[in-house]
Amino acid sequence: MASPLPAVSRFSVTAAVNILAVLTTVVGSPALAQSSENVAPRTGELSADAIQAERDRLFQLMMERPDDLDVAFQYAALSSRAGDLEGAISTLERMLIYAPGLPRLQLELGVLYFRLGAYETARQYFDATLAGPDVPAEVQTRVAQYIAAIDRQGSSASDFAGSVRKGLRYQSNANAGPTNSTVTLNGLPYLVDDLTVAGEDVNAYANGSVRYRHDLDEQGIAIEAGVSGYAAGYDKRDTLNTAAAEVYLGPTFDLARFGLDDRSLSVFLVSSGVLLEGDRYLGSLGASTTFDWQISPIDAFSFQFTYRYEDYTNTKTRLTAEQQSGNRFDTQVSYSRYLTESLSVTGRLLASRKEARDGYLASSDVGAVISTALRYKAPVGEGPAWILALDAGVSRRNYDDPDIMINAEERQQDTELSLNLRQIMPFTERVALVTEAGYRKVWSNYDIKAFDNITLSVGVQSAF
Repeated sequence: MASPLPAVSRFSVTAAVNILAVLTTVVGSPALAQSSENVAPRTGELSADAIQAERDRLFQLMMERPDDLDVAFQYAALSSRAGDLEGAISTLERMLIYAPGLPRLQLELGVLYFRLGAYETARQYFDATLAGPDVPAEVQTRVAQYIAAIDRQGSSASDFAGSVRKGLRYQSNANAGPTNSTVTLNGLPYLVDDLTVAGEDVNAYANGSVRYRHDLDEQGIAIEAGVSGYAAGYDKRDTLNTAAAEVYLGPTFDLARFGLDDRSLSVFLVSSGVLLEGDRYLGSLGASTTFDWQISPIDAFSFQFTYRYEDYTNTKTRLTAEQQSGNRFDTQVSYSRYLTESLSVTGRLLASRKEARDGYLASSDVGAVISTALRYKAPVGEGPAWILALDAGVSRRNYDDPDIMINAEERQQDTELSLNLRQIMPFTERVALVTEAGYRKVWSNYDIKAFDNITLSVGVQSAF
């Protein structure tokens, strides 16, 4: 490796940090077009004309002093602000001739290629950064964050992925029934039958999902489609046997060309269906829109709104299900952060509105969920890291009208708490043993609707 020229020593850490501050607004939602024509300028307080004039001046200086890294870094920084990422990249790559192996230089090239969505090239520069001698700790941390972001988002123009899990689940209250066999209906005590009162059961289940995404060549657009499904068969309560599926299809837009780097907007058609006891129970059709913002390699924000029309059908044991038919609106806002390379936390706020033919079946919900996930070294063997995840949620549901069969004077109001602990133990990169323990508690002013349930499950998950 050639020795750095004297200009490198004059360059110093401070100059590197200054340009890094300009370059490290990261595109988390992939810049789908591999061209900076879709990257909006970030001129800040300076006008575009002022930036271009300064770029012209610095360009002339570079021609006169090609080994002056300070001038070259200033030019690259202004090129990035002007949205000319290729210009910034070509300048920095030329600088590698005069300063080969400079970790911060390779880091900044990795950042620029990341912004363009050229993730494999960005990864090569990030790997080269870590391979250098005496890499500062802050550079190592930043590189690890970018590599994690690349791993989370994928790098190919076409992406096909999916997973399937099969297993067994125990529930202490499979039918979500009241614990006591005596309940109050309109002020009078009634004895409920064995099928209504809480009952434990075991079921075999399978769930899975498949996702396909293709990045188009123009205008930062991707087409995405997916299908997910779930099925469960119960040992004792076959009225709970369930099969469900959902499909979605639509475009995702990279918003960088509108000056909104790091952000994307998806618009999907969605449809779902549910079978109970082998009978059609629910069919829905609607649309969903999602706004994603990768604020930094470790911070992400998401907003989602979904509308569906839900069409319920009566089944053998649910003779009034059709009265639940109506519009449904769901909103979710989430924020995620990697606290360390191994620990992440996500907070979600949720709200929904369910309309129905009868007011006592229509409701409004608000809730919040906090989730954490910890990756840690496998305690046995040399396999992939294990993952321990915890979800905790609370919600409030208010119904529009009283159910006159239960309480003609007071409408139903429920408060729900849910906890779920999940341990993922990979055998390989694609196959893992998954165990879960969950608890759900519902408090209700209708005692026939109050219940709690403990779930324990074990399954094998395969990814492809």
